[in-house]
Amino acid sequence: MLNKKILIGSVAGVAVVAAAVAGYRIFGWNQMGPVNGLKLDLAHPDALVRTQSLSTLPRDLLTVPLARDVLREEFLFYYEQSEDRLGLKGSLRRIAYEHQLNWGDQLLRMVLDQPAEVALWRDADGSLKHFAIAVSRNQLTRVLEEAGKVALKDTQMSVAGSLRVDGDTVPVYALNYAYGRTLLFAAHGERLVILSHPGMLYGGADGKAADGTAEKTVTSLLAKDTGKQQLFHPQFHLDQAAPNGHSIAVKADFLSFGYQPFFGALEALRFDFSKGAWQSAVLLDAAKLKKSSYDSSALWSQLPHAPSACFTVPVDWSSLQPVLKRLDGKAGAPVAPLAEHLQGPAAACWYGNSRLHTPVFVATRKAGANDDALYASLFEAGIGGKDAVRKSAGKGDKGDTIRWERTVATPAGQLKPALAVAGNTVVFSPDGKLVDQVLAVHRKQAPASSDLLPDAARTVGLIAPASLAQLIQRETFDTLPAKNEPVLRAAADAHLVPRLDALKKYPPMRMVLQKLPQDGKDDGAAWVGLDWQAVKP
Repeated sequence: MLNKKILIGSVAGVAVVAAAVAGYRIFGWNQMGPVNGLKLDLAHPDALVRTQSLSTLPRDLLTVPLARDVLREEFLFYYEQSEDRLGLKGSLRRIAYEHQLNWGDQLLRMVLDQPAEVALWRDADGSLKHFAIAVSRNQLTRVLEEAGKVALKDTQMSVAGSLRVDGDTVPVYALNYAYGRTLLFAAHGERLVILSHPGMLYGGADGKAADGTAEKTVTSLLAKDTGKQQLFHPQFHLDQAAPNGHSIAVKADFLSFGYQPFFGALEALRFDFSKGAWQSAVLLDAAKLKKSSYDSSALWSQLPHAPSACFTVPVDWSSLQPVLKRLDGKAGAPVAPLAEHLQGPAAACWYGNSRLHTPVFVATRKAGANDDALYASLFEAGIGGKDAVRKSAGKGDKGDTIRWERTVATPAGQLKPALAVAGNTVVFSPDGKLVDQVLAVHRKQAPASSDLLPDAARTVGLIAPASLAQLIQRETFDTLPAKNEPVLRAAADAHLVPRLDALKKYPPMRMVLQKLPQDGKDDGAAWVGLDWQAVKP
């Protein structure tokens, strides 16, 4: 999660400097492909950045020691000299010069040096590529009057359409600032809104028909009423007070690659910068946690020690029923009842002796469940059963241990996925060796992660930067053979390896909830502080 913390800040930084823009394109946004074809919902962003100054966010991100050592000063240089930013500066300077205006660079500073909100949406590739920036500024009148005149006769700026805001007709301007790069902007009163892609507002086949939800969203951001301006706050459970620095909130659905419906109680992560320090928090819905506790102590006692990265999530097991029902037809027996047999959170862990694409998953079944046959059917349906091997690992203090495995040919080579049930523990991995390691911990033949955790119940994540860096380096070099990819391999040696070496110097860290929501005392969604603590060997 520490890497995610940095990644989130980095992505926010990308949006920030790209936000240095004040206008958009003259024609042809429909040729770029409508974003709404990706079913982008402008009313529900994946992340929200609130800041006192967009221009200081990348610099403040580097106050995190790990971010400073891994990203280094090149991080700031890159965003100062990025193609988008330079293209924008050049376009605005050209327009200002040709039309005898004086707001070329002033317009950038007007956006970057003021309190602002940046909402971000993921693209089809999963990256936070699309953004909307909302700024309040009391010096917009003259700039907008001049922009309206320029749009009538400039080759890069035009009027893309209009919106009705508080009874007024507000023009939407388009600025084409580079090849295939267009921004939209509109202003009303003291409000300025910038969209990173014309298709965010104009998604019709003719490039002109505004999407109703998008139009309503932009209209609200431009409204005079503060409540309407803050229409994104309720879904992130944020108050109206502006942060004294920066605040970055990211929905769990984005971080989990769309799997968040299975653990709906975990809604978002937030990172706040104030008084020279970053703090973290997690948004938990206590009402949903009643169906699935977030006490992870039972899991850490079953997980092998020293993972590269390991996280627990509060799973709503009933949400698996639709998935399991779809597998019923492939299995020898119905597997849907398994959704009623599992309880508590689940863990996903990566270990340095395996691969990034072969994590191990551990869950807990209810005491007394006699459902070994159902797990056999699940393995048959999910992995295949014609040559599956079922092994009984004997009987121990916690009951029988049964393990299923099968050799599977994949583009990455042959894998031996395995599923095992041991007492109340259920474990699966595409790498059967990791399943065996968990079973060794279950038999008390290997140390568990909980051995080094003073408070396993509230611990929700472990990261070993050194081990994780080695895993990333091995995976990278495996995909970049020096003989086949000499240029990319040389670039990885020159730029990636030094940053991974810096990462290896950091001790293992754990993520600890400051408190666990309690039945009867907590209800609804609320932010809970998340501490980062060094793990002492």
